[in-house]
Parts: sequence; structure tokens; C-alpha cells
Amino acid sequence: MVRPIIELKDFQKISLNRGETKTIQFTIDNQKLSFYNNALEFVSEPGDFDLMIGSSSANIRLRDSFELSK
Repeated sequence: MVRPIIELKDFQKISLNRGETKTIQFTIDNQKLSFYNNALEFVSEPGDFDLMIGSSSANIRLRDSFELSK
């Protein structure tokens, strides 16, 4: 099955004053990485994933990666 190259998995809209910082937490779990396959089963597939954080997909400010294993 052809999958999108980039998918939005979570977001939070926050406001920051000049010089202010905030810690934001996201949990990217198996459920958020699952999708419907050709047999219409909700599954996840092991593999490497890139995590990107930014104000938009065109303005990525932080990057990391992780591996989903079964």
C-alpha cells in the first residue's frame, strides 16, 4: 500500500511571549502509527520513523528519529 510521505500525528497550538519557553509533550504510540491496510485491517508496521516538529510542514524546526519494533 502506498503511504503518504509525511503525516500529521498530533499538534498543539500554543502562544509564547517574547523570550518565553514552554515544554510540550507528545506521545506517539502504536495506535497513532497504525493505518488501514488493503484488507481493511488496522495495523502498524515496524520500521524507522522521522519525527519533525515545526510551525508547518514547510517550517520544520526540530528533527529526530525512532524505530517501531514489534
